[in-house]
Amino acid sequence: RRLVKLVMSGIVAADASRQHDHQINPAPQDSVSCIKFAPNKDYLVCTAWDNSVSLYAFQKNGFAIQSRAEMQMTQNPHTGPVLGACWDNMGTKVFTASADKQGKVWDLGSQQVIQFAQHEQPIKCVHWVDPHSMVVTASWDRTIKYWPSNSLGSGTPAATVTLPERVYAMDVRDNIAVVATADKNIHVFDIRANPQQPMKTHLSPLRHQVRTVALFSDNRGYAIGSIEGRVQIYHIQDSDQGKNFAFKCHRDARNQDIYAVNAIVFHKLHGTFCTAGSDGTFNFWDKDAKQRLKGFQQLPNAITCCDFNHTGDVFGYAVGYDWSKGYDAQNRQMESLWLHPIQDNEIRPKK
Repeated sequence: RRLVKLVMSGIVAADASRQHDHQINPAPQDSVSCIKFAPNKDYLVCTAWDNSVSLYAFQKNGFAIQSRAEMQMTQNPHTGPVLGACWDNMGTKVFTASADKQGKVWDLGSQQVIQFAQHEQPIKCVHWVDPHSMVVTASWDRTIKYWPSNSLGSGTPAATVTLPERVYAMDVRDNIAVVATADKNIHVFDIRANPQQPMKTHLSPLRHQVRTVALFSDNRGYAIGSIEGRVQIYHIQDSDQGKNFAFKCHRDARNQDIYAVNAIVFHKLHGTFCTAGSDGTFNFWDKDAKQRLKGFQQLPNAITCCDFNHTGDVFGYAVGYDWSKGYDAQNRQMESLWLHPIQDNEIRPKK
């Protein structure tokens, strides 16, 4: 048990090199809030606190990666920091969520941008609901709203759900949505059965503020990350509650510093996952074996967000300031965007 605890806390496994990682240029001028790979092609969309939405193309050949800046959302752009993005299932449209209280859809073919969502407060999250061809937005106004893709731009959501508190994090996969709110409650929705009423609500087992939540690749549960350098593995079904556990990560044992878990993302093929934190590190984990698969060399600034591409052989991450140390610690010269070519033994579960 002691060994499992040490491995999950990131003390045992050695840090891996980033020598093959490719830096994307030009990066946004302020911290990147979200990066999302296209569902079926080698594109990456990036949103940032400088109000920008950028599209990049890339190619991978072995360990070598090349990239180019493809285009930016210049027509009808957001007037506030852009906090989230997602793709439609065809990889032809990008949906964005902004602090300007608007959600927009960017048609990459025509480059036309239209507003499709309006909230009373900043929109924190936006997700594509593939089985229903629908977009869902979640806001600090304590609501989530569903927008059918065939009536985008009408200004009228198909449904609005009022929650007890502001939405801090959200994930959607197939028919399941999990929403983390400011009161540390986790709300789980079965969108097919009842999109307006959670099928389950529980208090986060973690004591401090939830920063990120991510559904397992098989939708049987989710991982919750908090500002206290801790991750909770939680299963949806009552019969699986005995499998729940928490572990510490993104901590510096040398001086007892504790860092926020800024992002969690699951690998679609292997079901393993990555955590990225304010300490400037990211780690690959196997929740079933309760093991850290790979840790990576520390970067000079926080990892603000990350994602796996659709084939699972490229990992994208953004380095930038997350304001965890206040105004005096900001350094915009350290903002950068990277692609890591994944070796299969880095992310595949150990046998």
